[in-house]
Amino acid sequence: MDVEDDPKKPEFASLESYREFAQRVRHDRRYVWDSKQQAFLDTVLATSQDRNVMIKAKTIFYRAQLGTDYRSVSDQYDDYGNEIVEEACGFGAERMKPLANRAKEGRINPAGIPMLYLASSEQTAISEVRPWLGSVISVAQVSVLRELRAVNLSRGHGKLSVGHLTLDELEGAKPVDARKKEKAVWIDIDNAFSQPVERSDDAADYVPTQILAELFRDAGFDAVIYRSQFGEKGYNIALFNVKDADVINCAPYRIEGIDLKYKEIGSRSYFKASGGHTGT
Repeated sequence: MDVEDDPKKPEFASLESYREFAQRVRHDRRYVWDSKQQAFLDTVLATSQDRNVMIKAKTIFYRAQLGTDYRSVSDQYDDYGNEIVEEACGFGAERMKPLANRAKEGRINPAGIPMLYLASSEQTAISEVRPWLGSVISVAQVSVLRELRAVNLSRGHGKLSVGHLTLDELEGAKPVDARKKEKAVWIDIDNAFSQPVERSDDAADYVPTQILAELFRDAGFDAVIYRSQFGEKGYNIALFNVKDADVINCAPYRIEGIDLKYKEIGSRSYFKASGGHTGT
């Protein structure tokens, strides 16, 4: 019989508790949970107490969207004396917020349920929309209207869930204590939220984090904070209620350079002159 997570202790059953939950809700049970899924969610809440973060009212965050608007101008001329009839401007406040009942599927929100995705800096906000060289972008400053209670999902970002275990624990020669299991599971959760959303992703990939977001919302949290994959210092915040913040201004930007980073992830293959594969 499988051992279940125990919210009363609280203690996760294994290092794999999040991954097993994610696999189950993606491919087996999604809307009606069994006792094992419920026990996992209850244990997540029971171990989340030290992740409370309060966001002060009037805190400024940033939000970016591809594209800009244009407005008519008069009595303005370029460097060559040509009259300028219009200039770029940022999108309006309504355009910079998601439309009610028409939100697209996201890492944190299901389709049709809007949430307000923000970033801690202009650079992070711009990076999150995946711009190309020469593209134009609207970037808004957004002000939080009231004090918000957020759950911090940034602490385990980029770490290995088993990186803090000893060799004996990894090989099963020594049992892993509750504290280390908890740390491993939360690292998996933190990394799941910061994983970039690709346009080609299956909607099922979002389900585990969407369920956890609703869990936090139901528990009284107003937002989730998670690290951005784009830049080491930036982080993102998703507000469950789009009315908890107002767009206060918006400006147009153009992408003039992209810092491309890459690494080889496999062995190089070699080919014969005729195109045949020779291996590595």
